[in-house]
Amino acid sequence: MARIALIVLVLAACSIAVWLGASRAAGAAAAPAVLHVGDTVRIAGTNVGCAVARRGGATTVECLPVHRAAGTYAALTGSKTVRVVRFRTSTVAQTVFQAKQYDPRPATCR
Repeated sequence: MARIALIVLVLAACSIAVWLGASRAAGAAAAPAVLHVGDTVRIAGTNVGCAVARRGGATTVECLPVHRAAGTYAALTGSKTVRVVRFRTSTVAQTVFQAKQYDPRPATCR
């Protein structure tokens, strides 16, 4: 009798583990990550990494290729600005696009 109870308990535990794993994979239990200055992340399935940095007193998110090379691009996004740069070498980049948000209540175009 104890052996049957143990088997039932193990099967129930496995079923719950599979159900929790499936719901987490579906995003049901996933909460958004909160990043702070100095934190970095890698984006699964890509060659892109992002870092939270402080530039000119403003907090920005910088996303760029993990292996920078000439001709690759990076995006730097802050609360009011966005900048896209293109690497000329692995360490030197040139701004190709820059925009600043002036209106705190932007209108959408339709």
